[in-house]
Amino acid sequence: MVDIDNEMRGTEALSYIDSFVEAGIPASDILKIMTVNAAQLLGIEKARGTIARGMFCDLIATEENPLENIMTLQTVLFVMKNGVVYKNNKNNR
Repeated sequence: MVDIDNEMRGTEALSYIDSFVEAGIPASDILKIMTVNAAQLLGIEKARGTIARGMFCDLIATEENPLENIMTLQTVLFVMKNGVVYKNNKNNR
């Protein structure tokens, strides 16, 4: 993963959620912006952007449903990358 000013790519992307919420963008659209739309913009939608057989994806776990509370994306419990779970030590209990 690439570091951007000591932050991971995912952390940097999540910093935009506040702006989306302030603009009145619904949670479902924010999730699409960060996944499907991002993959289409980068021209990698045949390999990334959705959860489906044969697709590459990293998954995150949150305490709440992001469709009901999009801000929960800013408190990631763990990331699964290549089938390996990486826990967020800052948020573990």
